[in-house]
Amino acid sequence: MKFGMILLLLLAGYSTLGTLIPQERPLGFYEENYSGLVFSLIRIFQLHKVYSSVYFIVLTLLFSANLIFCSLRRLPATFRLYRKDLQIDNLLKKDDQFEIPVEGIDDSKVLFPALGYRKFDTVEVDGKSIAYATRRRLGYFGSYFVHLGILVVILALASGKLFGYETYLSGIPGDELAVTDTEYVIGLTDFDILYRSDYSIHQYISTVEFKGKDNEVIEAGDVSVNSPMRTRGYKIYQSGTGWMLDLVARDGEEEILRERFYQSGVVMLEEQDLALEFRSFYPDFVLSDGKAYTKTPFLNHPKYLFILYEGGKSVYMNVASPGETIRYGDVEFQAFEPRLFTVLQVVKDPGAVFAALGGALMLIGLLLTFYFVPGYLMAEEREGKIMLSGGAHKNKEAYRLQIEDRLEMLKKREGK
Repeated sequence: MKFGMILLLLLAGYSTLGTLIPQERPLGFYEENYSGLVFSLIRIFQLHKVYSSVYFIVLTLLFSANLIFCSLRRLPATFRLYRKDLQIDNLLKKDDQFEIPVEGIDDSKVLFPALGYRKFDTVEVDGKSIAYATRRRLGYFGSYFVHLGILVVILALASGKLFGYETYLSGIPGDELAVTDTEYVIGLTDFDILYRSDYSIHQYISTVEFKGKDNEVIEAGDVSVNSPMRTRGYKIYQSGTGWMLDLVARDGEEEILRERFYQSGVVMLEEQDLALEFRSFYPDFVLSDGKAYTKTPFLNHPKYLFILYEGGKSVYMNVASPGETIRYGDVEFQAFEPRLFTVLQVVKDPGAVFAALGGALMLIGLLLTFYFVPGYLMAEEREGKIMLSGGAHKNKEAYRLQIEDRLEMLKKREGK
């Protein structure tokens, strides 16, 4: 159990770093944006690809093995405890039993159901008649349901990674986006952003056509945040958006590159050993106190922030207007016609159903652990009075108070 807690803490810490550090970027991005020591740690511990790293996989496998062996080791004792609760001899030997005298009620058929025990047995022990009952014994297995649920979720996620499908497609209205390694194509017919009165974003909406062979439209409609399109086993999510420019690069008089320049993207000129990064876009550019921001989300005064790299090192950073020429030596860059693009995530996950099943098992286990606590109750006659004794697997004092409250309610009801 101690080893399992250590593994859980390591997994939590490692996953937290994967949340704080941007994932799946080129190593040059981390070298440029982090100090030398931090970059070395990112590279050594694969913090730029946490969830597919060797460290994460090994920790997950060890944690899974730990859960299995801990559960198997404890399971026989739990079964014995489950069975012993049915035997009066074992109940009489339990420690820390509370005792509550009962006056005015001597009928077990009334007493036990009123205290939450619908079924009870009566036996003779050393010449005394003892009525006894147990309840919620399934609660002993709550932790096992939690462990099983965790294992099912891990296996479901692993199967999704091994046998599932995921890709991201970026484009603007009018594009035909081929779904990689499939026969399908997504036609992007429209993209819109709905704004609130304060210019905060209310919703992203992509209008798409999911097409098969011979350009046949299989499904058509809108895809928005939290409202994916489902078709042919695939889910199409509205994943993101950004700005795009048409970029032209020239070396002297010769045009050497013409392609789309996506926000957060980089274009490479291998022969010249240059790279241009599109860092940010300001549709309505304002510079105040040395800080750049956009006044509105509309194209009133557009500028984009770029970083130029040579040999992997940044050599120039500035903002430029669309159409403005960026010169570095003999090389010129020009970016034109800013337009919004949409990012669609296409997913096919065979493990999704099993992940949901694992989550349900975990929830059942937590409910059994915290709200289905095993308890027992015994009643015997002592000096002409009924004496109740009993206990619970945990929270014994709370259980005793609950029994006392129910007795008070029963006495008031019987009195009436």
